[in-house]
Amino acid sequence: MKRLLFFCLLVGGVFCPAAKAQINCTQASTKLACIIPNALNLTVPSSQNLGFLNEAVGSQLGDLPLASPASGIIYIYDPKLNLPVPSNDTLGPILTQRAETIGRHKVYLAVTYQFFRFVNIDGVSLKQVPILLTTQSGNAVTQSNNRLDLTAHQIALYLTYGLTSRVDISIAIPILDVHEQFISSGVEYVLSPANVVTFNNVSHSGSATGIGDQILAVKGTLWKPKQGGLALGAELRLPTGDAMNFLGSGTVGFKPFVSLTYGTRVSPHLNVAYEVNGHSILVTNAQGGEARLPNRLIYSGGADFGVTKWLTLAADVLAQNVNNAQRVRIANETFTNPVLTAPTIQAFTASYNRTDASLGFKVKPFGNLVVSGNALVKLDQGGLRARWVPFVGLSYTF
Repeated sequence: MKRLLFFCLLVGGVFCPAAKAQINCTQASTKLACIIPNALNLTVPSSQNLGFLNEAVGSQLGDLPLASPASGIIYIYDPKLNLPVPSNDTLGPILTQRAETIGRHKVYLAVTYQFFRFVNIDGVSLKQVPILLTTQSGNAVTQSNNRLDLTAHQIALYLTYGLTSRVDISIAIPILDVHEQFISSGVEYVLSPANVVTFNNVSHSGSATGIGDQILAVKGTLWKPKQGGLALGAELRLPTGDAMNFLGSGTVGFKPFVSLTYGTRVSPHLNVAYEVNGHSILVTNAQGGEARLPNRLIYSGGADFGVTKWLTLAADVLAQNVNNAQRVRIANETFTNPVLTAPTIQAFTASYNRTDASLGFKVKPFGNLVVSGNALVKLDQGGLRARWVPFVGLSYTF
């Protein structure tokens, strides 16, 4: 009961949603979502022309992958001893779910660190982003080549409580440190009076640190054979992160999931989930109002291998289909005054797939302490992507 009370107090103490507001960038704004519009001297109405960049960056920074909320030592009932005992099969997966729960009235605590250095968006290199803009009056055309440096450090805290032998409840609290720099070089053609202005390496940058969107979750085992099992669960993402600073997605998300595991020393597992999202200030519609963050079908499969009682190797393929999202591509655009044909980034709406490989290990040096290491490697180009993401973590079950 004391452990359950501790869990409830923690959940109550950290749930403090960030206030929502319609996106509105002024030159004085220091929000990360305003760096690109301000760097390009866009007015509030015209800044919606590049709203797809904020959606792609903000929505994915606000929903970075987290470790499994109960991935470590689990307890199983031993009928001979009439007691719960630690399982000796494996230490579990790293970024994916497993069907087993941690055990009645057990507590799992963990802290993880991940580093994201984003390199492209929909296959477009962030080191070379061409942008061709015209003023609303049509009196000037700006041709620029731009570089977007974007990194995120993520520390996440986890708490899982075994409500019963078949039901776990958990919370994940990510803390983000996001850095953004936008460097622009190019030419501005002014028509009246005629003038040509060049600019080189004009830099705008900013950073933000704070709590991201927190995750509340519940998981229950429906089928529990001698080895493995089938579990159903759901996650609720709370909009506690500052979306305008890319610390959160700006909306609530609900993700039911199913997890199937065969639990032996070689433990394959399969996960399928569907995430439904609300309207976010980072996504704008044709009228300039809030639009829905794209829903996602998420699925993964892999296995963890218990090499010894203290060492587990884990490998997974994580994939998702993002529905009707704003995407980017490069296309040529032509002007007659001045006579100019140049590449520029453009937005289009389409669903896309993104796939990553996860390779890692877990070591139990002593007691119930587990040390984890992992690398998440991108396998395709959809969305905002890092080439690879390092991961380290510590967890303890008691």
